[in-house]
Amino acid sequence: ALTCCALALPAVAQSSQVERTQAEIALEQAKTTLATQRAAREAANTACAARDYAACVTAGDSYRKGTGGEQDYKLALKAYDRACIGGNGEGCASQAYLTVLGRGVDADPAKARKLYKQSCDLGEVSGCGGYGNMLFTGTGGPKNVHEGPQVLQDACNREYKWACDRLDALGAYDPNSLAYDRLKDLRGG
Repeated sequence: ALTCCALALPAVAQSSQVERTQAEIALEQAKTTLATQRAAREAANTACAARDYAACVTAGDSYRKGTGGEQDYKLALKAYDRACIGGNGEGCASQAYLTVLGRGVDADPAKARKLYKQSCDLGEVSGCGGYGNMLFTGTGGPKNVHEGPQVLQDACNREYKWACDRLDALGAYDPNSLAYDRLKDLRGG
């Protein structure tokens, strides 16, 4: 009679092996991911302190996104500022982005515009896109409907899709531009 009942038990009850739940597996993966991200954040901070300005941008991104620890816009701004002062255009553009939105600092469109200009001058295409947009719309300073589209067009010509999309949204596109044809190709039309 005992063998008849043992056959009726589920396979898990017959085995001494306990299977992990999906939640336990997900938790273990999350802990591993967090440990990896935390180590990457620490490495970026160490390299940033040694004047590796690209690492400062990486550290800033980690704080801005909250990867590897708590999200902290003030620490992100500090890392981006260090990168920008070191001549890294991406750091200036990232600092401008947070400054215009008021994340970690009071919103200051005029300061953001200067940071985007500095970023653009350092050759960062996203900085040129932001600066051209602010020029055209008059955000953070005088409106310049002639220079703004030119700066956006240059960023678009350098394959920065956001600038192409922004030119189109503003109606400031030069239909004779090769970039305009590329945008139409991207859209499939």
